[in-house]
Amino acid sequence: MKRRNFLQYAGAATALPALGVTPCAHAQAFPSKPIRIVCPYPAGATTDAVSRLMANALQTHSGATVMVDNRSGAGGNIGTEAVARGEADGYTLLLGALGPLAANPALYPKLNFDAAKDFTPLAWAASVPLLWAVHPTFAATTVNEALKLLRKSPGKYFYASAGNGTPQHLAGELFKQQTRTSILHIPYRGSAPALNDVLGGTAHMVFEAMPAILQHVHSGRLKALAVTAAQRIPSLPNVPTLKESGVDAEIGGWYGFLAPAATPADRTDWLVKHMGAVLATKTTQDKLAALGSVPVDSSPQAFARLMASERTRWQKLIRDVGIKID
Repeated sequence: MKRRNFLQYAGAATALPALGVTPCAHAQAFPSKPIRIVCPYPAGATTDAVSRLMANALQTHSGATVMVDNRSGAGGNIGTEAVARGEADGYTLLLGALGPLAANPALYPKLNFDAAKDFTPLAWAASVPLLWAVHPTFAATTVNEALKLLRKSPGKYFYASAGNGTPQHLAGELFKQQTRTSILHIPYRGSAPALNDVLGGTAHMVFEAMPAILQHVHSGRLKALAVTAAQRIPSLPNVPTLKESGVDAEIGGWYGFLAPAATPADRTDWLVKHMGAVLATKTTQDKLAALGSVPVDSSPQAFARLMASERTRWQKLIRDVGIKID
């Protein structure tokens, strides 16, 4: 009787492949439920736009359901921590940015995630350079003229930023360090109020992302002196880079996608493949360019190298300058 039962079981097991079933049939194909991209910043920001661009394009390209979850707060730390501590199953991803993944470890005394160890890079999506712009009454039209003015009157001029520890603030401090100038910093709660005060003449200058500032340059309400990219921007071909003027202060906001570190390789491979394909399309590239992004190597390897170098760079600057969070 026992032998007969065994043979029946063995026969049923060998028949499974013929029926299109395997002993691992309980393991569902990925993805079998919606993928969620956590954006650690509020809706309406460039980070949100990049997140939604990827969600829509990835959904169209792969057929998966992809949504965006804005979980803002603490300079991006809240949403970033949620992904780091969440389930590593490939269904919860992070929109990564300079703040939480490079600068914040030196700005905040204690973080509940390790930016260097808790994530697996999937794709580098965008790099948005900043524009150094001044109020039209600022008596300089070139970088060299501005440097002479700033050095002649240290501490007389003010630059506005979106807040302590933001890329705009870091750009200003890096500029001051590289040029040995003294410019006072006025932090605001976001780019909009900072720009308003520069437009009104309360502050003299700003380092700001292209989408937020370009219209004011074209209208003549602000005067562009330099762009912080490696090369000139097509929308402002006559505006030089800082490097052309001898200032090594290349900086911009950068954005990419990551999964928790323990996510299975077959799932990260699927995500890398489809995200890379999406980012390579002209449609996506055009949309990213409209957000002020310059072309980047979207590979996870390039993104990993970027994050490692940016952590070293900004944490050193933050320590050297003594930048603090309010």
